[in-house]
Amino acid sequence: MRLYSRRAWLLLLVVYLGFALWYSAIIPLCETSDELWHAGFAVHLARGGGLPVQQGEQDTLWRQEGSQPPLYYMLLALVARGVGLSVEDFEQACPRNPHAYLGDATRMANRNLSLHGPWQAFPWRGAVLTLHVWRGISVLLGGLAVMGTYGLARVLFPHRPGWALGAGLVVALNPMFLFITSGITNDALINALAAVTLWYAAYVWRHGPTWGRAIGAGLLLGAAALAKLSGLTLWPVVIGVWLVAAYERGRWRDTLRHVPVILVLAVAISGWWYWRNWMLYGDPTGLQAMLDTVGRRNATWQDLLAEWEGFRRSFWGVFGGMNVLMPAFLYTILDGWAVLALLGLAGYLFHLWRVRAWRTLAIWGGLLGYILLVLGGLIRWTLQTLASQGRLLFPALAPIALALWVGWDALVRPVPWRGARVLARALPLGMLAVVAGVAPSLWIAPVYTPERWRIDALPPQATPVTVAFGDVIRLIGYELPNTEAFRPGDNLDITLYLEQTRPSERPWSLFVHVVDDAGIIVTQEDRYPFLGLLDTTRIPSGTRWQEPVRLWLPDTAFTPATIHLQLGFYNLSTMERLPVTGPEGLAWGDHIRLGTWKLQPRPGMYPNPTSYRFGERIELVGFEISPRVARPGDTVTLVLYWRSYGPLDRDYVVFTHVLEPPQTIWGQQDKAPEVPTTRWEVGEVYRETYTLTLKPETPPGLYEIEIGWYWPETGERLRLPDGRTYVLIGRIRVVP
Repeated sequence: MRLYSRRAWLLLLVVYLGFALWYSAIIPLCETSDELWHAGFAVHLARGGGLPVQQGEQDTLWRQEGSQPPLYYMLLALVARGVGLSVEDFEQACPRNPHAYLGDATRMANRNLSLHGPWQAFPWRGAVLTLHVWRGISVLLGGLAVMGTYGLARVLFPHRPGWALGAGLVVALNPMFLFITSGITNDALINALAAVTLWYAAYVWRHGPTWGRAIGAGLLLGAAALAKLSGLTLWPVVIGVWLVAAYERGRWRDTLRHVPVILVLAVAISGWWYWRNWMLYGDPTGLQAMLDTVGRRNATWQDLLAEWEGFRRSFWGVFGGMNVLMPAFLYTILDGWAVLALLGLAGYLFHLWRVRAWRTLAIWGGLLGYILLVLGGLIRWTLQTLASQGRLLFPALAPIALALWVGWDALVRPVPWRGARVLARALPLGMLAVVAGVAPSLWIAPVYTPERWRIDALPPQATPVTVAFGDVIRLIGYELPNTEAFRPGDNLDITLYLEQTRPSERPWSLFVHVVDDAGIIVTQEDRYPFLGLLDTTRIPSGTRWQEPVRLWLPDTAFTPATIHLQLGFYNLSTMERLPVTGPEGLAWGDHIRLGTWKLQPRPGMYPNPTSYRFGERIELVGFEISPRVARPGDTVTLVLYWRSYGPLDRDYVVFTHVLEPPQTIWGQQDKAPEVPTTRWEVGEVYRETYTLTLKPETPPGLYEIEIGWYWPETGERLRLPDGRTYVLIGRIRVVP
């Protein structure tokens, strides 16, 4: 493993660039994490629009990313304008999928944020070319992060070149790092600046502070603070290194002059943006404006523990809009290697303590301290909004990779046979290389490939049928489940076989509803054809395809009931539905009906058995709703069954709403239980009745029944394990 520096640099660059360019080429535009919004920010600047001003949930090109520090986007816009790249057709280059559903890898459809087609194919033109150039900039920035990792390790541990190469390869072969840096995102810039700044700080510690190095430190800190808020974590690290270096050399007078120069330069570069935020939003970080857009929460440590699995997985590779996974066993293997490596690191640090290698221990204290600093900032942010993603630790990826590799090396070093040691060292790198190499073609690209759903003829297991939706689309067959009954929590899987009969001038969306015998939609899914990948204006006449649909029956679905499917096509902008024509030209209205099944209650002692825990000591175990079809002014009776799991020190109140999503309430009753919660017996079930009177002006439609708990003195709500403060336990229909 003892390689000369130049050979190591070359090896790292070749390996990283080979993988990163592969990712960038095969992953469709606007399908890396939040890439559409990051690109939208840069497009806005390139068009001369100036820095965005956030206005809550207003739909914009940049969404929540408009609150980000602007250096990365300014760089992209400068490149575009400097070389004459076009962004005018950006909306046509990445048309949005209006039914996109992000963050849920269990869904079969709508995992794509954008639509893709021949206009994105090579040779690239217009905004498509611009987006690929911008991706290339991110790839180069990722290379800086890899080089920074190698440089950091070489400076800190000059007699261990193998550590530097191993840590660099751990970064270069991380599938999530490759995925992020192959797309358009400011993470590429902050990851590069963090690694390079840590490398620079290590160099200053090793060789001593000077005036020139102070200027360089100020420039790096200012750029980091203007790249992303996590760049601010580098400020105490660099200042701390400067003070340590001065202490070791006894040069306090010069240091006291250097530090103000560093801070003045850093503030001069980045301070204007924080001042702008203060003037606009009353918040120098702009985080409150971002929260207004992306959504707030007040999560607990229990919530974070529930999200731990997703956090770990997204360190190694959760792709797309956080909804494309690798096989589960790979995460287990990668996590297992990381645990072994950390155990090895702990043993190595214990050895350093035993031999009193205080200087080396101090180095590791600084590296691990920076990791904890970044982790602490991420935890604080995740407590405020849903952001439990391991990739957000990547500003600390250089010391993390170094720690993992050194820990693994410490485990391997006692192996007596040299060949076995070499093989053991190569094992995790080979594993990462294989996973990183196959991920784009095996797990990512198929999600965005509509061709896999095309068919030439109806398969023999399908039930043939001829139903026309207008003169645009025809249903030629279907497959339904063989089971006679379902329960809440089950999946209902069907397959439709469709044909485009003529060119379409407008995009038509497919809707598939599960409807019960009260006419209430139990669950539904809307999508463009080909699982959301193509709209009907882009499908050639005569094209046949299969459309698999998986519908999840909610845990709170009302039982017992008889359910069936309703499906049809509609235009999202006008809500117009295509008329349905059956065999022999018979008019069937605006939808068709398929199948009939029983929806049976799950096992349990109470009506509609369910399990939702509020806080740690209250559980909803059943409910009743009557009537389920009502008129304006009617009263809906709601019966809830609550179980106590432990003593409560506050008297909580239940809120019940007839809700029109997202926030309009048409009926409500807030009521404390007949027996105050401080007097509840552990294990006892309490039956509580609530009456919700519909407002006389309630319009016809479907409404949710929303329930939850709060403490009346402060309004603080009890939370469920997933962070929500409410449960939707069913629907009612209001008729004229």
